Amino acid sequence: MALDFIAGCIGGCAGIIAGHPLDTLKVHVQSGRGSALECAKVLFKGGTLSSAYRGVGAPLGGVAGINAIVFGTYGNTKRMLPNPDSLVSYAIAGGTAGTLQSFACAPVELVKTRQQLATPGQGMPTGAWAGARHILRTGGYRALFRGLTITISRDSLSFAIYFTSYEAMTRGHQSAMKVFTAGGMAGVLSWVILYPVDVVKSRIQGDVVGRYTGAWDCFVKSVRADGWRCMGRGLGAVTIRAFISNGACFTAVAWTERAWQRILSGDSSTKSIVQAATRNEAVRCDSTEYQYDI
Repeated sequence: MALDFIAGCIGGCAGIIAGHPLDTLKVHVQSGRGSALECAKVLFKGGTLSSAYRGVGAPLGGVAGINAIVFGTYGNTKRMLPNPDSLVSYAIAGGTAGTLQSFACAPVELVKTRQQLATPGQGMPTGAWAGARHILRTGGYRALFRGLTITISRDSLSFAIYFTSYEAMTRGHQSAMKVFTAGGMAGVLSWVILYPVDVVKSRIQGDVVGRYTGAWDCFVKSVRADGWRCMGRGLGAVTIRAFISNGACFTAVAWTERAWQRILSGDSSTKSIVQAATRNEAVRCDSTEYQYDI
């Protein structure tokens, strides 16, 4: 169990750092600020990544908790199911993890989105905690959790797809390239299928003037104003980001699990300490789930 949380934390940090510039581009395009090329020119103006990494503090600050929830819930749920090695079990465990992590993910993504879309003079601070306090001060707790319902809808389904497709592509002995590619493809698949839901979520969370009353109202008004194509706006940036970010995430998770195996097979003194800490089989490193060739 401890390994699930630690690996998830490290993998999440790697994924955020690798994919945040493209995530910023996605949010700008989804919010109707121009094409991907137009938004990219604005974000990378001056040859620096400062604008592209705006708002990274919120997801990076919350990624430890969020990914600990995801991988911890996923691993423990799967182990409790009657047939933990079946793809159905992976889907159930992934959906459960996605639902639970939404409660932490929704406010983090709201702060990130508001900071990514903020313009000078709006009064939105740049720091993660400062941004959260600003939203709480101006709108209360309901404002901080705006978009929670649609976040749950998105993540429960996307994580079921995510973990099931990854497992289907990596069964057997896993090389570093296979882990990265499968993680990237699993991320792409989960994003592409549920992308319109994410567009609505981004628009709701970026709405500071109360334009939308809910997810359905946002969907209807968006389609009426911008046409059906707005539901796929920014998909190209998301596809690239999803592959890089999730490939990096799963590779970091696999590396962490591999490092843990090496600790267990190390010198006798270190091994005895670790074995004492895991005597109740909280971590099952003898499972094929942790056999990575990296």
